[in-house]
Amino acid sequence: MQSPIPSQLNDGIRDMVCRVEGPECGGESWVEHERPEEPEEYTFTFTGDNNWDGEVKGEGDARIAIEFALAQLGKPYIWGGNGPHGWDCSGIMKAAWQEAGVSIPRTTTTSYAALPHVSKGELQPGDLVYFHTIASHPSPSHMGMYLGDGQMVHAGDPVQVVQMRGNPYWEQKWVGAARVPQG
Repeated sequence: MQSPIPSQLNDGIRDMVCRVEGPECGGESWVEHERPEEPEEYTFTFTGDNNWDGEVKGEGDARIAIEFALAQLGKPYIWGGNGPHGWDCSGIMKAAWQEAGVSIPRTTTTSYAALPHVSKGELQPGDLVYFHTIASHPSPSHMGMYLGDGQMVHAGDPVQVVQMRGNPYWEQKWVGAARVPQG
């Protein structure tokens, strides 16, 4: 079975490019404007940092979870991936917190429903951040782990660190955040 992720990301990226570089679309989105042909083979990469050289912030269990997630940088996205050779967004978050001795629900929607929510202004390193990136899936459909300084680590393709705060794509897709209870 082929993953729907590449085509959904392709659509999302084309939509994002149009919104960011709006003049090419005459102020319209690709949905309202004629879409370019989808290539037969599409390679997608996000502008992220696969060689994290920033300071690891966070304390206790959160620091352990962050260190685990950052150790996965560069591994591929695999739909339903539980590692160690590839991850999906919720699989890497579950494994990172499991490494710290904390159990969280496996899927994005179930973890968002189960964990206590925090606002953007309350974000701390280790908090889980949620986005709605796939229109055909229930919200939220993607998650990452907040690192501090407006950045997150997430299972893009590959696992990477991205700037989420101030990034029009992630700001538009924002759903919320949750804090994992720690011992």
